[in-house]
Amino acid sequence: MDYFKENDFALLIDSKKRKYLVTLKKDNQFSYHKGIIPFNDIIGKPEGIKISSSMGEKFYVFRPTLEDYIMKMKRGAQIIYPKDISRILTLLDIFPGAYVFEAGTGSGALTMYLLRAVGPTGKVVSYEKRSDFYEVAKKNMEKFFKNEYENVLVLKNKDLCEGIEESPFDRAVLDMTEPWLFLDKVMESMKPGGLIGCYLTTVLQIYSLMEEIEKNFSDRLYKIGIFELLERNWEKEGLSLRPALRMVAHTGFIVIFRKLA
Repeated sequence: MDYFKENDFALLIDSKKRKYLVTLKKDNQFSYHKGIIPFNDIIGKPEGIKISSSMGEKFYVFRPTLEDYIMKMKRGAQIIYPKDISRILTLLDIFPGAYVFEAGTGSGALTMYLLRAVGPTGKVVSYEKRSDFYEVAKKNMEKFFKNEYENVLVLKNKDLCEGIEESPFDRAVLDMTEPWLFLDKVMESMKPGGLIGCYLTTVLQIYSLMEEIEKNFSDRLYKIGIFELLERNWEKEGLSLRPALRMVAHTGFIVIFRKLA
């Protein structure tokens, strides 16, 4: 059985399903308005235990999923939300062993899922031009993955304007405000038939991207589609089953293309 150890992450979930991500340290504790939870009560125990704070508040204790982690981790840039990440992974058909290029690492949320998807035999090359975002993303990945993907990830504090050194790629994803300015550079580094995805937040960006592709790339790119995902949870209380009062509506658009031979 896998037990919690010192320096492990633990996810505490209270009676109202609020989540708290903590790093377990011997003789330290988690404190909030409903009491204290000593980390010594968690270290050495299996995940899935139920414990009580000093004021009697009940908590469930689990290891965080990657989604739990990215929603709580430090952010430089705004992250791509998990609902969009999941669709990006499927639309781009990210497979074990894939060679993937990413421009716009941001805080590292999508990068981490790409690493999981390509696995130990793949490669993820990610460029981030802002040094502050680069440092945040690097630390976020080191904290969660430790050294698990050190031979898979190539993370660079580099502007895409300088060109792409690595190639050829099976897949590419651009999380940038003006991806149409860099299509030539990305196209040169892609294999024929390779999938390219752009993540954009406004309709004006979509329009500018599509205008550029229709004018200058219609014979080099095949459009798969433009996608937007809305997510709605449901709740059961007694005999009532209804949609949650709040939902994750618009966060961004995903545009997918394939490179023509």
